Amino acid sequence: MFVPKIYKNTISLVKGSGFRAAGIYTFSNFFSKGLSFLLIPIFTNPRFLTPEDNGLISLFGKAIIFLIPFINLGVLQSASVDFFKLNKKSFKDLCTTGMVMSFIMSFLAFGIFYLFSHYFITKFSFPLVFMWAIPLAAFMTFCYEMIVIIIRNRDNPVQYMKVNMTRISLELGLAVVLIVLFSFGWLGRVSGLLIALSFVTVYAFYFLIKNDYLFGKIRKEIIYSELKYSGPIITMQLSMFCLFSSDSFLLSAITKNNADVGIYGIACIFGSIIITLGSALIQYMAPKINKELSLKNPDYNIIKNLFKNYLKVMISGLLILLIIVPLVYRLVIDPLYWEGEQYFYFLCTGYYFWTISAFLYTFLLFHKEKSKLFLLASLSILISLAGNYYFIKSMGAWGASISVCLSYFLVMILAFAFTRKYWRPIFFSLKG
Repeated sequence: MFVPKIYKNTISLVKGSGFRAAGIYTFSNFFSKGLSFLLIPIFTNPRFLTPEDNGLISLFGKAIIFLIPFINLGVLQSASVDFFKLNKKSFKDLCTTGMVMSFIMSFLAFGIFYLFSHYFITKFSFPLVFMWAIPLAAFMTFCYEMIVIIIRNRDNPVQYMKVNMTRISLELGLAVVLIVLFSFGWLGRVSGLLIALSFVTVYAFYFLIKNDYLFGKIRKEIIYSELKYSGPIITMQLSMFCLFSSDSFLLSAITKNNADVGIYGIACIFGSIIITLGSALIQYMAPKINKELSLKNPDYNIIKNLFKNYLKVMISGLLILLIIVPLVYRLVIDPLYWEGEQYFYFLCTGYYFWTISAFLYTFLLFHKEKSKLFLLASLSILISLAGNYYFIKSMGAWGASISVCLSYFLVMILAFAFTRKYWRPIFFSLKG
């Protein structure tokens, strides 16, 4: 019988260790996002944070996203793949060299932000504290992501969950105290983030030293290799910044109204739930794909089944969000932000298109397809910036959401085209 067969397959899947690991990654990521959503009624309450405050907080977070590729220089992507390719000593040298490179780039970033502080203050209403807080937060985020990658590759979802949940709990807990009890406004949210990242950074160094991933040799060949690899990676990360964040910066620059950015930013947070789901699954799947591709004779059926399950979960997640989030808007969000509901539909659909692209990117990153990564990223930047400028100039925040949806759809089509030699032999037949 067909129904009993589905039931048996489902029970077998749930009992499997892979389902447990994927469930831990998903729960961990959704705990972070869920805790943020539980606090949205506080963070959108005008008594504590105004739309202008939320606009400033949104720009702060997206400025960090912009800076991270220059702090990273492709080291994180190399660490994700080379963990399976290098021996322990060589990987230790990679971690050590990468941390030194990141620290130097963070220091240079501080100088650049300070040098152009007048521009940021006049163009985006940045407070002076952002000039040092953004580079510092970017470096600490790099440290956090480095150990997260290693923990994930060591196939330790429980430790991943503990680190992730501790960081977000500390960050948001401190933010609530500073905003509600001490009326710090946007500064309370930023302070909570910096303090939480400081604790995580201390733990990151402890973790790397304890597991003998630090104090290796600073090797010139690694620096040369990462700088050579960093061009496509930086371009790729900048393309993600343009796709995820240029809409908010252009909205701020064109409309001169950070209140619109705040309303739009809350809609982005709701829309990004689908990205959280996709990221959680990729955290589980990427190491398995990389490990399989590292073998002399990979079992492509494993990758095919991972993609099939990924696609099913992502489609289900999109449909559920499109139904539930509008209800959440009306029940728990301050009316000042209700305008953002109309943006949500386009943003969430666009972000869904990105989750499919993100899965395909794993092939290009594993094979270090520098030219393809660079070209795909360059086209993504062009599509995103041109679309955002045109639609925001014409339609404001409404146009920004339409542009995001269209841009991600086009990028997804490009991602399929650029990775066709990898997915065709694997996914051509979805049988079995």
